[in-house]
Amino acid sequence: MSEQLAIKGGPPAVKEDHPEVFKWPVFGEEELQVIKDLLEGKEKNIYSEIENFERDFMKYIGAKYVLAHNNGTSSIHSACFAIGVGPGDEVIVPSHSWILNIMPIIASHGIPVFCDIDPKTLTADPNDIEKRITPRTKAIIVVHTYGHPADMDPIMEIAEKHEIAVIEDCSHAHGAEYKGKKVGTIGDVGCFSMQASKLLPAIEGGVMVTNNEKYYERAVILGHYERTPSLKNEGYRKLGHGIRGIIGLSGGCFGYKYRIHPIAAAITRVQLKHLDERNEIRRRNMEYISKGLLGLKTVEPPYVSSKVKMAWLVYLLRYNQENAKKIRRSLFVKALKAEGVRIEEEGAYRPFHMTNIMQLRDIYGKGCPWSCPHVERIPEYVLETLPVTESINEKLMSLTVFANPTPKEFMDSYIEAFHKVERNIDQLV
Repeated sequence: MSEQLAIKGGPPAVKEDHPEVFKWPVFGEEELQVIKDLLEGKEKNIYSEIENFERDFMKYIGAKYVLAHNNGTSSIHSACFAIGVGPGDEVIVPSHSWILNIMPIIASHGIPVFCDIDPKTLTADPNDIEKRITPRTKAIIVVHTYGHPADMDPIMEIAEKHEIAVIEDCSHAHGAEYKGKKVGTIGDVGCFSMQASKLLPAIEGGVMVTNNEKYYERAVILGHYERTPSLKNEGYRKLGHGIRGIIGLSGGCFGYKYRIHPIAAAITRVQLKHLDERNEIRRRNMEYISKGLLGLKTVEPPYVSSKVKMAWLVYLLRYNQENAKKIRRSLFVKALKAEGVRIEEEGAYRPFHMTNIMQLRDIYGKGCPWSCPHVERIPEYVLETLPVTESINEKLMSLTVFANPTPKEFMDSYIEAFHKVERNIDQLV
């Protein structure tokens, strides 16, 4: 007698749930203690915790300059400002991405030019990047999507050839490596979100890193007015001076305030001590799952290049509908959920070039920034221009990441659920 799928009334493959395995972020007594110390005035200057975090992150990441921000979005805006993105400048960025690493381009009065992604890594395709470079290209924003580092060597070669800057958005990839180098230190500027779901959570926070002193100081004058009097560049330093050279706060920045909250900095300092250990737990768990799913015809585990050390923020499976008797992905996911698997049909990015906000092209009114007199051409944001980006989401399924130490038997039950559904796929026809 054949086994019956749970969706048809049979017993589920996953007999019991372990919610503690999926819990994220993980906070404990260490975080509570540093917050208590901060609020009780153990530090003479409550803001000193920001410098403490920057010093620790500088040591961890291996960059000369670290500037903590109130979120990852402001760090990308600062990076755009730092490298000089302005009216009429084009910035190449993947459309398979999140709104908050694209909108800072527009906030800088630049023009987003979307590139396609590699179908395996889901990161920016170097060949497509080069096709989209024009004399107006100022920068490339590379996104280490879902924790898989982009193929940085060819991207940096392209950037150097055309003398354009590279910003790494590492918001999914804290601690990930490309050919032994930590992401964020390969391009000209690296940006990290530290929002609660990220691998290095501050609840809300961000950080920008660079080895370029000019970029660091320009980022300071955008949104960190309290630091301007200490800058080396005399012109920037004078922005922190009042009338007749008296040091004050007048004219201290460009109207933004991007300083991280000291409590967020304190939380992140604790989290940073555990980052590599917790990344390794995720890596070990998800590699075990991937190994268990190899050989299935209906699903394919995420691709991991031999050049990288992955950071598993998200785990995306590819669904092969042709090998699943043409069963709709939604029904396949429903069958897995009935077996006790935490999985979603959605979870990957939608093509951003087709969103309403990009079709509107009137963010500031009067058509700006696209109608700016410095703009020499307006890119088209239309279908059938980014084939991989436009099609890949329909093939992806998001499995909840095993973020914490996990019993082997529990992971085995997840693996068995996938095999069980594939073995009995005829029950779904």
